[in-house]
Amino acid sequence: MSTWKGIKVKHQDGREGVIASDYAGFMHRGLQINVVGGEDAYVQLNSDGPDSGEAGWSWWCENFSGGARWLSLGDHFQHEKH
Repeated sequence: MSTWKGIKVKHQDGREGVIASDYAGFMHRGLQINVVGGEDAYVQLNSDGPDSGEAGWSWWCENFSGGARWLSLGDHFQHEKH
């Protein structure tokens, strides 16, 4: 995927939005989310270590191999110790 800009997102608490900007840095990608009727959010996808920013977001993947669906935006929960 060359850019995340314009992709629909939703939060587990019911907020919805769209990725407004996509910044590719060294070993990370920063995603600014415009939240409908609320404050903007930020998620950082890190290639070396757990993702950071606000957890709980999903993105709408229109061309998923098993059909369009919501997928987790980031791996925040995969690195948490239970």
